[in-house]
Amino acid sequence: MHRSGTTMLANALNQAGINMGVVRDHNGEAMHFLSLNQQMLWAENASWLDPKVPSAQNNKTIAYHDIYAEHLKLLSANRLRLRLLNNIPWGWKDPRNTFTLVHWLSVFPKAKVIHVVRDGRDVALSLNVRNSVDGEVYDPRLDDLNFDFKLWETYVQEGLRWEEKLGKQILRVRYEDLIELKPVTLKRVDAFTNKKVSKFLTPFSQKEKVYPDQLNKIAAESLLFSTLGYRIN
Repeated sequence: MHRSGTTMLANALNQAGINMGVVRDHNGEAMHFLSLNQQMLWAENASWLDPKVPSAQNNKTIAYHDIYAEHLKLLSANRLRLRLLNNIPWGWKDPRNTFTLVHWLSVFPKAKVIHVVRDGRDVALSLNVRNSVDGEVYDPRLDDLNFDFKLWETYVQEGLRWEEKLGKQILRVRYEDLIELKPVTLKRVDAFTNKKVSKFLTPFSQKEKVYPDQLNKIAAESLLFSTLGYRIN
């Protein structure tokens, strides 16, 4: 889900030697993947704010060697040349992948997937605050904390469905465990990626937060919130 620490983790992956794209935006998202994901959603009259899984007829993925060459900004997409001269670990980050993943897995069936989850209240507040930041896309729906929290539920529920399908091919990590540098979580991330990603994660402690009563009420009524191990303090 957006605002869940995916940029932080994507930057750490990139620093650890997993190329996350030569051209990325301020959220760490590779622009070509972002564009293709947006096209797939738009073709369904959907968006990141109103997501759905695109139908097969609206699949905008392209051949694996072409997307790989674009990812690394290489002059040639020749498959043999790529395999011999540019065969490096790589990946990309975009929360929209949660809904377009079925199409990307048809191109990259062996891809490893990392699902980052965060306390839905923090996600809702972050979406709400960002909505008033100059330079960010404004949408009046994001002024509603209930909408923000429900959007978090929509993404996480879809991510959990992928966990059921992919088994060991997918890893779920909690944002809170990443920023606290919990040893068990760091070991799992390093083992899953075969890289020392943990070396590039910086710890920081979160101050105890006081959430709006409205948001605590929404979270208390959410089965997903409690299923993920989050609690109302």
